Amino acid sequence: MPYNILIFVTRKSGISHVEFKKHYETTHIPLLQLYGGEHFPNSHKRHYLQFNENNEPTVVQGNKAAFDFDAIAEVSFDDEAAFQAFLAVLRVEEASKTLRMDEEKFSDGEKMRIVVVGDVQETKI
Repeated sequence: MPYNILIFVTRKSGISHVEFKKHYETTHIPLLQLYGGEHFPNSHKRHYLQFNENNEPTVVQGNKAAFDFDAIAEVSFDDEAAFQAFLAVLRVEEASKTLRMDEEKFSDGEKMRIVVVGDVQETKI
């Protein structure tokens, strides 16, 4: 059974959403691939919020303050054991230190939230 997680990532204060996205895509994801190696997830999809000219999320309904993140990463593994193997290789001292230092350059670690997804239903045309 697939094991899926969602990661809500907020940019570091002082950088733009564009800078955040560029760093995430061109630096952080390659580092995760490097250190994750064969344990990298089957899928690591990033959904970036759309921001308007006032640097606010484009909210269709709800309070803008509730959208205090810039991206949602949707990450999928074969099972929980595969997820735990990925975490284990990221906890090795070199990987852990490098990834932590990189995250400090573009994201607000205090605001990061990670949740395991349960049942997934999809409706298609």
